[in-house]
Amino acid sequence: MFEFVQNNKTVIQVILGAVALTFVGFGVSSYSDVTADPYLVKVGSVKISKRDLDRALEGKPSDPATRQAALEEMIRNKLVLADARDHGAAISPDQLRKVIASIPLFQDNGQFSPQRYEEFLKNRYRSAADFEAEISEDMLIRNQLTAVAGTQFVSNTVVTRMAALLGEGRVLQPLTLKPSDFAAEVKTDDAAVKAYYDANAKRFRTPESVKLDYVVLSQDALAQSVKVSDADVHKYFDQHKSDLASEQRRASHILLTVPKGAKPEQKAKIKAEAEAILKEVRANPGKFAEIAKAKSQDPGSAEKGGDLGLNARGMMVKPFDDAVFSMKPGQISDLVETDYGFHIIRLDAIKTQGLEEARAAIVDKLQKQKASALFREQADKLNEVAYQQADSLKGVVDALKLEVKHSDWLQRNQPGKDELLGNDKLLAAVFSDDVLKKKHNSEVVDVGGGRLVVARVAEHQPERQRPVADVREDIKRELVEREGAKLADKKGQALLAELKAGKGVDAQKWGAEQTVSRRASGGLPMADARAVFSVAAAKLPGFAGVRHDTGEYVIYRVNKVIAAPAVSEADRAQLGGVLGEISANNQLGSYLQALRQKYPVTAGKQSLNDNSQ
Repeated sequence: MFEFVQNNKTVIQVILGAVALTFVGFGVSSYSDVTADPYLVKVGSVKISKRDLDRALEGKPSDPATRQAALEEMIRNKLVLADARDHGAAISPDQLRKVIASIPLFQDNGQFSPQRYEEFLKNRYRSAADFEAEISEDMLIRNQLTAVAGTQFVSNTVVTRMAALLGEGRVLQPLTLKPSDFAAEVKTDDAAVKAYYDANAKRFRTPESVKLDYVVLSQDALAQSVKVSDADVHKYFDQHKSDLASEQRRASHILLTVPKGAKPEQKAKIKAEAEAILKEVRANPGKFAEIAKAKSQDPGSAEKGGDLGLNARGMMVKPFDDAVFSMKPGQISDLVETDYGFHIIRLDAIKTQGLEEARAAIVDKLQKQKASALFREQADKLNEVAYQQADSLKGVVDALKLEVKHSDWLQRNQPGKDELLGNDKLLAAVFSDDVLKKKHNSEVVDVGGGRLVVARVAEHQPERQRPVADVREDIKRELVEREGAKLADKKGQALLAELKAGKGVDAQKWGAEQTVSRRASGGLPMADARAVFSVAAAKLPGFAGVRHDTGEYVIYRVNKVIAAPAVSEADRAQLGGVLGEISANNQLGSYLQALRQKYPVTAGKQSLNDNSQ
């Protein structure tokens, strides 16, 4: 909740050498392909098929990155489930009933509604058993992860030291040695250029290239062309009214936080402060936003006058949620206590989404549903015509009313920035003998994102060697960059040694002074910041040198160390929470890596983005 901690979470991780690993990415390409069975991945003895992945994505079109991320999460869950079950963990029927009954979506006036539960199941699951098995697995996963990486205790000493490290400032001056500073010392005559050219001849070859004519069959484009009637929209809305017409409430709040582990007298003091603010707000309701900006300790909403936006039931912590959904617009609550502290809440508006508000989303969903079937039908037609009339794109244009597009030069084995034409499969297809030499249409290539491409070669340029005269200036620049970087590094290190010995300190052309800290590095690269803060504070000025990938060598002169300012108890408490979270995430990452070794993850023959099931 505090800016001090939130703005510095990454810095804290770097200081600790920590990497938060809530998920462990496995990458399908890293699996051993040992079987021809029709599935994507096998985790231990459990298989994940493309159908399972599509179901997890709820049938929505998705790009390869989204599908990969969803698959990785499914793998993580299967690993955790396997370990939980091997250790005898289970969810009792009573536990399952309590969790399902507590879900707001299935409640009516705060009580579990069998009718709402049945409506939900009817639209999404074949049976209650399927849904309950899914919830049970989710509970098992959560219980297992909590047991492995629950709240981690962080000592006051560690928190104090971390706060001091974060807040400490250093006053420095840079001195930059650039490769171009040594250009006069680098040989760039004709002999040097020719020698470099001969030694790197392969680099100065123009790769084999083609220009393409191609057509794209896009599921998204088909969806835009699908007409959805008012009757279809009304029917869908009526069938899914429990989801689409859910009530949302807009609230604002003022929060006074209570640190974890606060003593009773400290908590009582904060509560008294909150009661005083509540009295002030009720005396001046029109100044709620102004008071929230000045006194609320929730940085995410304070600057917006406490505004939390629209939220459905169940989106907020229970005491807060209960209060918001029991209020009338304009009403200001009594103090509401949650794990965060004490809240003063004002209900600003109630919004129930009707048919008109949901129309655009319904039309989009129905278009995509209808386009999915149309896309499969046209994909079959595209395959058939592109193959049968392989000497031209005219057949597919006439059959499917597609537009012929034209590419710029594309190089063999060098995917470009264009995520469609730079696709590896497409490049492999157009540089095949059948397309390049026999002048046939390519096969239909799935480039992801619900797009299929058929291409043919319009122009072809063979690989060739560029003459030295064409690349002379490029080589000169490369010589200066390469040899100048070596000289900058060599002379930079020699100068750094002299400066550390106290020689020539004031004779250098130091840059302007700047003050940096670990949480406000002033644009310093991470490696430079580490070097600056590694300089011993006992003897100043101190010096540090860093070699950059650009070939520059930068020397920093540290003139002064500024002690960290005092940190409030609230910030100390939240800093301790973040440190605990980082520790827990690291522990979780180690656990998931260990599971990866315990339960082998292997790939089947299904492709992540193919159309097979």
